[in-house]
Amino acid sequence: MPKRIRGLGGRSVGGSQKRSGQMGELLKQAQKAQEEMEGLEEKFREIKVEASAGGGVVKVRASCDYRVESIEISEEIEDEPLEIVQDLVVAAVNEALGLISEKRNEETAKVTGNLGIPDSML
Repeated sequence: MPKRIRGLGGRSVGGSQKRSGQMGELLKQAQKAQEEMEGLEEKFREIKVEASAGGGVVKVRASCDYRVESIEISEEIEDEPLEIVQDLVVAAVNEALGLISEKRNEETAKVTGNLGIPDSML
């Protein structure tokens, strides 16, 4: 083990090999996580969520890449004013967006694990 010599400014000279190894390992883990994150986008296209509003009279199906695939409106509400139907559609879409966000966070957490790396760095 190299001898540590106190240098100027309170920094140690020598003995940095251990830190370099740790940093290299962290960079390898970050690169692996980044590669897995890129694969997540494909997975997000395959993960589907369903949400509803008004007791199920409006249903929205979407994928976790933020694409609405279908909106079903029950015939039960065909006599309702347009504004009510619009509000129910908005509520169901917002519910689906919330579910998408939750699913994406869950899948991202599986990849990043305990690295402590913010998603924005991946």
